[in-house]
Amino acid sequence: MPLVTVDGQQIEVEPGATIIQAADRLGVEIPRFCYHPDLRPEGNCRMCLVQVEGFARLVVACATPVTDGMVVSSPHTSAETAEAVQGVLEFLLINHPLDCPICDQAGECSLQDFYMHPDYGLHTSQVDVVEKVRKRKRIELGPRIVLDSERCVMCSRCVRFSADISGLAELQFIHRGNRVELIAFEDRALEDPYAGNLADLCPVGALTSRDFRFRRRVWHLAHTDSVCAGCSTGCNLRIDHAENRIERLVPRRNPAVNSSWICDEGRLSYLRANGPDRLSQPLLSGGEEVAWPDGIRHAQELLATDDASGTRPLLALASASATNESLLLFKHLVTRAFPHHRLDFRLSQETDLVGARQDHLLRRWDKHPNTMGAFYLGFSEQPGGLDDYLQAAEAGDCVALVLLYYPPLVGDELPPVAAALARLLELCPHSVVLTTHRLPYLKGASLSLPVAAWAEEEGTYTNYQGTVQHSAKATEPPGAAREATAVLADLLHTFTNHRPSTAPEVLFAELEHTVAAYRGLDYQHLPSRLASVYPPEGRMHYGEEGFSGR
Repeated sequence: MPLVTVDGQQIEVEPGATIIQAADRLGVEIPRFCYHPDLRPEGNCRMCLVQVEGFARLVVACATPVTDGMVVSSPHTSAETAEAVQGVLEFLLINHPLDCPICDQAGECSLQDFYMHPDYGLHTSQVDVVEKVRKRKRIELGPRIVLDSERCVMCSRCVRFSADISGLAELQFIHRGNRVELIAFEDRALEDPYAGNLADLCPVGALTSRDFRFRRRVWHLAHTDSVCAGCSTGCNLRIDHAENRIERLVPRRNPAVNSSWICDEGRLSYLRANGPDRLSQPLLSGGEEVAWPDGIRHAQELLATDDASGTRPLLALASASATNESLLLFKHLVTRAFPHHRLDFRLSQETDLVGARQDHLLRRWDKHPNTMGAFYLGFSEQPGGLDDYLQAAEAGDCVALVLLYYPPLVGDELPPVAAALARLLELCPHSVVLTTHRLPYLKGASLSLPVAAWAEEEGTYTNYQGTVQHSAKATEPPGAAREATAVLADLLHTFTNHRPSTAPEVLFAELEHTVAAYRGLDYQHLPSRLASVYPPEGRMHYGEEGFSGR
């Protein structure tokens, strides 16, 4: 293991690690534009210049592997290095527009931060404003991204992402010298389903998101760590929100799950929670809204209907979009309050599709975040699922139905599933549905109870790999909607006179104790809690970053 010294601090790193990776592990900030831990090193921006003892010239930290005994001085400790980095910074700023007051990247801009750094910034420009090179501005690169060529610092992160990660190679540089400009190939609109990552990668304001552009200054946003609930991959992300409204989603780096990327479908999945069709009050079949005490009482009356023959079961169906904690309480309610029951989660082919790739990168065909969690909790019967429930209801083998349902965050519900749900509600004599939205195919429910959507409740999901990940609460549910665990706890108390805890950590401890797949897991140290946003601006605690592919 090579031993390297950076600014007087020593660290052992694996063979092949670069100087910038070693410095990041030590918490030594080396400025950079082109470097990103999940992209191949390019070494073209020259901002990461460092001095290495015994080397005749300064070297780029992002592309220089460490050797045993190497001694490195960064711009913070070497006057020669600081002068060189300041020269690179001044060179980049010569033709950069004076857009800071109106730039959407303000507050997250590397160029701003590096210019203000006391060790290598704060220089006086030697070029008159009128001499600056002018380039194209406000170019729409398809439905997701806007390009401002004048702001580009030619770091090539976007070009490498398009070529190496998404594999479409839709971006390129043209011209030479100070006329170099980023363009889309043949000026075509970007077709990349991961194009939103280009705005995350851009260290300045050259590439911005059309969805978030000019909506809110970033310093007005609160940040909550979460995971995407749009499919079974469970990409780690951060929810940026303000005034109880989600404003944007950005990826968090987790090399074991999603590297530093999320797909555009997942990025825009929050629009479903922000939508106007939310269910916000308990609702009877005739359209009458009632208070929660009345709603719970109606649920008891509907589900406690006696079956004279004692043979017709209660049908219980919970969506794989529910958290592990909600599924646990749902199972307790069904198994403890209704001796004759059937319990399942399959609306379609979740168990067949849970690991099936939709593309080469992250998207999967199963649009539920917790199919594996429902499977581990024992929700799958053989035979079972929505189709089997529908056959039972058509044969009159259903005394009542209780349904915990979340509409997909990515895309719409499959038409056969929507039709089957509508028919099942029509055939079952009594039905209680816990859901987030007013949906046409659920209007046949005897009683609808509003529950919190993703990002409005805390809990865990189990992705297709079996990795259990934590999702935090970012916003409050609308109106009188409540977290599913709270509603299920009320129902359980009504039927069994036992009120369980709804604290996520308590429920997870029960899962850890009773479910073999979760044995030994610590709620406070789940993998998603260790993920971090990789900001391009160089203001993070670099010691938390780790090595690419770790």
